[in-house]
This record gives sequence, structure tokens and C-alpha cells, in this order.
Amino acid sequence: MSTVWYEGNRLSDAEGQAFSRRSHLYGDGLFETMRVHRGKICFWESHYFRLMSSMRILRMEIPSSWSPDELEAELRSCLPSGSGDYRLRLSVWRSGGMGYAPSTKAVEHAMHVSELDGLGYPHPLKPLKVDVFQEHKKSPGLLSSLKSSQSALYILAAQFAVEQGLDDVILLGQDNRILETSRGNLFVLKGTQLTTAPLSAGALRGVIREQVLRLAPGLGLEVQEESLSPFALLDADEIWMSNAIDGLSTVTHYRKSTYVATQAERMQNALRASSLF
Repeated sequence: MSTVWYEGNRLSDAEGQAFSRRSHLYGDGLFETMRVHRGKICFWESHYFRLMSSMRILRMEIPSSWSPDELEAELRSCLPSGSGDYRLRLSVWRSGGMGYAPSTKAVEHAMHVSELDGLGYPHPLKPLKVDVFQEHKKSPGLLSSLKSSQSALYILAAQFAVEQGLDDVILLGQDNRILETSRGNLFVLKGTQLTTAPLSAGALRGVIREQVLRLAPGLGLEVQEESLSPFALLDADEIWMSNAIDGLSTVTHYRKSTYVATQAERMQNALRASSLF
């Protein structure tokens, strides 16, 4: 048994329990961020199967009650009554105490619910001013595609964006090719060619990324999964960022270059009308 001291004060066993969770001690957990619109979890099926896949990769035990319908019902029971828009964050972490070697595969979980604006989903495109973050690079591999509790890279990137007066920054892989941003997946459009980094390069397995790739051919866009050089940004017609909360946002300024959002508007409308929503 261990005792926990918080800023010089010894905590009771119950108070210290939160500081003894493996998610806090080791980042031994993951999370799923979802948009709720009019009481409905957007793209629930995609979120659910990404969660199940991620838990298996991390060798976590999936609770027997977590069928798609049962888990959705539990999440929706945490929402306020009414038809507002909310951010719903499901955090899952492994049970057990200290030590790298887990004593169990069982998990615990928590939900965070926060109210969003009433602009609908997906809302009008957010304009972004971005630059490249070069202090730390993201490594390729299966773990890099997960929404892991180990978020140091994203925190440092987001902090850098604030310090530089930017809306977001672009993350690079170890090969100095573009992967994503601190807030979501990145798409580069040149003509009708829509390019995004492959998962094998370390790109996040984003739910909206999946929808964009599915919907693009119907809009006359050719999809390519390839890691591009940052120089490709200077030659792009449009640059998009995607995540579950905003749908698409569009880069309007990168260094001295500016961009339009004609095809991004069409894709945002396609997301809005998608049968998966």
C-alpha cells in the first residue's frame, strides 16, 4: 500500500485513488472524442469500431456489456435533456496500480460532457492560420494512429501555436514530411487530387478522415494517401483540417500563402448530408 501526498498534504486513500490510476501514472489509456448533435452521436459506428480496435491494440479487456447499442445508450444517458450540441469525451484506462507491467487487462472509464455552440454540425468552415512545428517529430507505427492518453507531442504543438499567434500547427514525421495538425488530420488539394498522409506513416486514424476519403470520389476528387513534403503546401489550391468536433476547417494562411475553400465547402456539405450522420 502506498500513500499519496498532494502539494505537501497527505491524502486519504479515497482522495489519493485518482492520482494512483494508470492513466495518470503512465498514460495507460486512450480516449474517444465525439460530437453530439440534436441528441445523436455523429458517426457513432465509426467511433465505436475505432475504440474497439484501439483497445485490442493496447491489450485492454473490452467489457462484455459494451455492444454498440449498449455503449451508445450509456453515453447518451450522460447527456443533458434537450437537443443541444455537445462534446462527449470517453476516456478508458487500464485498472491496476504502479509498475509498468499491468496486473490486469480490465478497464475503467469516464465521460466528460461539455456544451458546444449552436451553429449545427458540421458548422461553417473555421479559417486557420498555420505553420509547421519542427521541434519534435512524430514516429510511424501502429501506436501513433491511436487516440492515446500520451499526448505530449500534441500539447507542445498546441502550446507553440498559441505562442506564435497561430490557430494550429502542422506536425511532421521523422522523415520531415507532413502528417497532420495538433487538432486533426490534414488534407492537401491540388486540382482534383486530394492527398493525406497514410496511417503507416504515423497519421492519426481519424473518424472524419475516414468519411472524407469515402465521400471524396463522389465529389469528383481523386484520393491519394501519401506523405508530402512541406513544399507541397506552397503549391496547394486548398488545405483542410478534419476532426470530430468541427468536421472540416480550412487553412487560409500558411506563411505568405493564402488559400480558397471552394471544395472544402462542398465536402463540409457532404459530411452534413452523409447517411452515416
